[in-house]
Amino acid sequence: MTDTQILAIAVSFAGAFLAVLTGVLLNNSRLTDIKEITQREIINAKELLRAEIKASESSTHTDIAELRTTVEKQHSELLLKISELENRRVIQ
Repeated sequence: MTDTQILAIAVSFAGAFLAVLTGVLLNNSRLTDIKEITQREIINAKELLRAEIKASESSTHTDIAELRTTVEKQHSELLLKISELENRRVIQ
């Protein structure tokens, strides 16, 4: 093999190595970009879920308060009916 052939082989290997290295670096930067985008999306989704949960909790508390009022009203009416029945029994 002549020096020119050895030099040509060395240059082609160096070129191939640089091409692979460049590809690895570009893919690494793309992976980093994807990672950052994914993290932002996850953070946005968490914030949205927290807001929806808070709204749902507020609605649930309102519903519970309404149910409590209804139960208390029905309890009072039931006690009134029971006292009426007791009064009827005593009178008879």
